[in-house]
Amino acid sequence: MSERIAIRIRRCDTKRVSTLVERIREVSDLSAGEAEHLRMLCSSWQVLADLSFSDLLLYVPSRDEDEYEVCAQLRPFTSQTLYPHDMVRTKVTQPEQPIVERAYREGRVWAQEDPVLVDGVPIRMDAVPVRFRGKVIAVVTKEGSPATSRRPGRLEQVYLDAAEHFSEMIAEGSYPYPEMPTGDWPRVGDGLLRFDDSGRLSWASPNALSSIRRLGVKQNILGRYLAEMGLGGAPVREALESQRLFDGEFVRGDNYVLLRVLPLIAGGRSVGAIALARDVSEIRQKERVISGKDALIREIHHRVKNNLQTIASLLRLQGRRLQSDEAKAALEESVLRIGSIALVHETLSEQPGDVAEFGDVARRITHMVSEGLVLPDSGVEIKVAGSTGPLGADVATPLAVSVTELLQNALEHAFPNDVGGTIGVELDRTPDHVSIVVWDDGVGMSPTVEEGARLGLQIVRSLVQEMGGTFDITSDSGTRVELRVPLRT
Repeated sequence: MSERIAIRIRRCDTKRVSTLVERIREVSDLSAGEAEHLRMLCSSWQVLADLSFSDLLLYVPSRDEDEYEVCAQLRPFTSQTLYPHDMVRTKVTQPEQPIVERAYREGRVWAQEDPVLVDGVPIRMDAVPVRFRGKVIAVVTKEGSPATSRRPGRLEQVYLDAAEHFSEMIAEGSYPYPEMPTGDWPRVGDGLLRFDDSGRLSWASPNALSSIRRLGVKQNILGRYLAEMGLGGAPVREALESQRLFDGEFVRGDNYVLLRVLPLIAGGRSVGAIALARDVSEIRQKERVISGKDALIREIHHRVKNNLQTIASLLRLQGRRLQSDEAKAALEESVLRIGSIALVHETLSEQPGDVAEFGDVARRITHMVSEGLVLPDSGVEIKVAGSTGPLGADVATPLAVSVTELLQNALEHAFPNDVGGTIGVELDRTPDHVSIVVWDDGVGMSPTVEEGARLGLQIVRSLVQEMGGTFDITSDSGTRVELRVPLRT
């Protein structure tokens, strides 16, 4: 006998957007493990919505007696939704939704024999209890309109049969599977394959059939194993044997087909499987192009780094032939500047993309400066703290030169008379700016020096201004230089 459904909506005020697990824990007495099971179910229930041509609503028992709250909602891709508005946080009582209460109390799937009218719209509703470790913890309703479903046919019947299997698995507690994958799933409309309990292909949707044909399979595929067609049946076999989801990818020339196999379980044994098939040939081709470009960019950075190191070596050779101490010092400073730029390119050559983790660059710079300018018995320590995250080469390169110049200045002027001390580099990042502070606990700086002729400070000021940043110096029991550079969006 069909039940007339009348949903009375009462919404709860909320001050912030909470996660699904938090929302479930707020309204119910479910444990963290039970709430996580519901989260895993909701992360993978798009396949159930599409196979059943239905909206899905997750009803969680409230702390209040005989009351349920909708904690999650999903619309199908294969049919028109019945709920264009948001149903999350809707509360209903047992008289308002008797089919939900029955499924929760009796622990079995309740399906309406006949559609019922809600606001003049016929709705077909099934209530599926969600079982976790032998206990019913929630109910999922499948709600669809017969008027918006696809025309009856073989494809629709296969979809609906598979949806019934998954409903029973949710009620038994065998779905979701252990270790469910994250990220986007292939859609049912991309292609669907149906296998029997031995792994033999029993049905394929038109899109799935087209994907297999593009792999070069010309013969009839129904009633055969994937291995017989030269595709390899490992994901299907593994899924049936382990009763877990398995992914596979078939490759033939430039054609790639991703296969996600979901075993159908009943009474503790695998009774078949469905597989979502998706042609990812275009995606893989783009990935190869991107990978090739990344490799080319890394090779360019590597060659630039080698060329800069060659220039630095030539300058060192030139410096050994000079007699003037001032000229030697100038060349040594130039060698360090070139070395800091080379370090940026070296970092960029070690990872994909045109961004560098500047924290790594800063630590390499301090190591380079320490080896070149700090004597073993000087008692001077250089340390780096914090991180800026990844930065583009257009920002990382001038910042690397700036840090090098500031470290050189500190080593040269902060500790006269061979007095030891500490030089620190502090890195920070906000959504809008990168901040770099170089400080020392030395003798401090004369007010007239900042405006004087120190080439290093002039270089830093010029580089920071070109990037639209700020350059501040304070001197009180040491020197503190702060650079703030805006990040371009």
